[in-house]
Amino acid sequence: MLARVYRTLKNEPFQAILLIFLITLVTYGINIARLGYYHDDWYVLWSGQARGAQSMVSLFSTDRPFMGVLYSLVYRLLGDLIINWHLYALAWRFIGALAFFWILRLVWPEHKSITTLMVVLFLVYPGFLSIPNANTKQNHLFGFASALLSIAFMLKALKLERGFWKVLLIISSFLLTVNYLFVYEYMLGLEGMRLCLLTYTLYRNGNHDFLSAFWDIIKRWSIHAFALILFVYWRLFIFSGSRNSTDAVKLAGNYLADTRNMLLRIFFETGKDMLDTGIYAWFVKPYELFSKAEYSILTAAFGVSLIVIALLFVYSRLVKINPNEIFSSKHEKFIRDLLVIGAITMFCAILPVVLTGRNVDLTDSYKSYGLHPEAGVVMLVVGLTLMLQPRFRKVILFVLIGLSVMTQQLNAGEWQKLWDYQRQTWWQLTWRAPDIQNDTMVMTYFPDGFRLQQDYEIWGPVNLIYRPGAAKAPSIQSEVLTTDTAYDVLKKTVRDNVDRDIRLHRDFGNLLLMSLPSDNSCMHIIDGKLPVYSENDELIVRQVGSYSKIDRIIPTGASQQPSPRIFGAEPAHSWCYYYQKASLARQTGNWDEIGKIFDETMKLKLDAADQSEWVPFIEGLVNSGRISDAKKVYLSEIKGNGNMRFPLCQTLAIDPNYPPTFKYNYQAVYDVLCNSK
Repeated sequence: MLARVYRTLKNEPFQAILLIFLITLVTYGINIARLGYYHDDWYVLWSGQARGAQSMVSLFSTDRPFMGVLYSLVYRLLGDLIINWHLYALAWRFIGALAFFWILRLVWPEHKSITTLMVVLFLVYPGFLSIPNANTKQNHLFGFASALLSIAFMLKALKLERGFWKVLLIISSFLLTVNYLFVYEYMLGLEGMRLCLLTYTLYRNGNHDFLSAFWDIIKRWSIHAFALILFVYWRLFIFSGSRNSTDAVKLAGNYLADTRNMLLRIFFETGKDMLDTGIYAWFVKPYELFSKAEYSILTAAFGVSLIVIALLFVYSRLVKINPNEIFSSKHEKFIRDLLVIGAITMFCAILPVVLTGRNVDLTDSYKSYGLHPEAGVVMLVVGLTLMLQPRFRKVILFVLIGLSVMTQQLNAGEWQKLWDYQRQTWWQLTWRAPDIQNDTMVMTYFPDGFRLQQDYEIWGPVNLIYRPGAAKAPSIQSEVLTTDTAYDVLKKTVRDNVDRDIRLHRDFGNLLLMSLPSDNSCMHIIDGKLPVYSENDELIVRQVGSYSKIDRIIPTGASQQPSPRIFGAEPAHSWCYYYQKASLARQTGNWDEIGKIFDETMKLKLDAADQSEWVPFIEGLVNSGRISDAKKVYLSEIKGNGNMRFPLCQTLAIDPNYPPTFKYNYQAVYDVLCNSK
């Protein structure tokens, strides 16, 4: 038994797979506990909670119906616990790396060290930065891994004579082809990689006659060609989609209407995207992340990259790699093959994306079009690296791996920050608002670089908190605040539309505006009758703030408790907790309660990083007769902040005319905030 274990540990493929597994954990696994839900995750979570797992079938019926079936099955398995989705996505990232490892070892079994480094580079490639968006991107990782496994099974079947295992591999390869095509249609370009590797393998096996090789390729690819034809026929003649990028008929119409420009677009965008994925991916986003990262974060990322490099050195010592031999100049044919196969694979992977009107965008970490070309990218980049002087080759590859690991760490930090903004916002909302009226239009505005992109990123979590039961449509509506939607607020637009199969009724006259002005601010709900703006609030927030209706919040009853499975653990009850409770008491005119909350903050020695958050406390102290305390707060916290006081005093220049029952001492509040010396 021990001898068998020892032999396994000494086995080079096992050591390489262990290396890949450890680097997967080090690069991605250590960040999982601090990641959450993002973007498209929210409407899937809401649909699963409100309409059941079966609703995901119809949810994706407009563009990728087969993916909806898989999503429904996976949701039943994983539920809504955050970490489940991140572990599941990580597993598919690892499986994809193993499939690529298997492909490389089947094609180039003599190049053990280089193929292992290629897989590591594949695993940490900085052109794909959306793995933290695990709930949504697990579909992409699943589809990509399925395609690579299909190619690996095909290549393995080539090496076997007739028999059960050969037949099983061929059938499995076919089923995986069908699977990945129906999950993500734009990945069909990976059939170019399959054909390229099939041709190359048959040529290396001795089939050099053109006509014989051609028919041999057709025969062995025919089963996959059948899957491709089946898919294309279904997509063109049976399926009717509602999204332009996934509706073949609409795309054909676009090409016929503007053939010249569309053809020019294909030429230039394909070339640009090949440069983006092959060259710029290693520098553009890494530079952006490096340039804005704090030194402490850079140090931590550098430490993780050193761990990965150390693992590579341990592997090289265990397998007794001779750098002078492995990275010698004897592999010119191997280098040429890497360059050619890599370039063809990249081109075939990118072309369908461009044909459907999309493109690789390295500036947006949410997009995933840099994922499936990465096998070709790695082959091309390693081929180019091996063209350098021998003494530079290993250094360049190790530097690329180290920089890529650092990029993935810094990228995870950005996703962690976005999750922290969301988690803090939704928990603070429950502290501030026990309930929200149906048909309220909730709009939010986050700091630059972390703005929410779609309305469901708001109504998803809001309805999961306040309307957690079964529902056909969201009861509380939302929209992101942009220049366009700001006009909807001014015009009090009412709009009905369908997003996928979810019906939305949005009344912009029922606005409840939320703002997170800066890293150091609490979440602010703007009261249109007397708006208080942070000095960090953007102009667009100030333009629509007066339309925000605070009475859309129901201030009575028990506060809602968000599910920690979805929203994470409740944040500590520090300054923002007391600020939200004071704001809630201000809405009901419970000035004595604000005085008690103020006393508690003084006892706990809490302080606001955003001075505008002292305003409800000053109002409460004034209206409860503690004017001297209010003046002390003003002098110590507000007086020197002219950027915050100026718009506030402009608003206070007009009496808000609260009803007498509200017991609001307007003149005294105005004197403290605007006339005090």
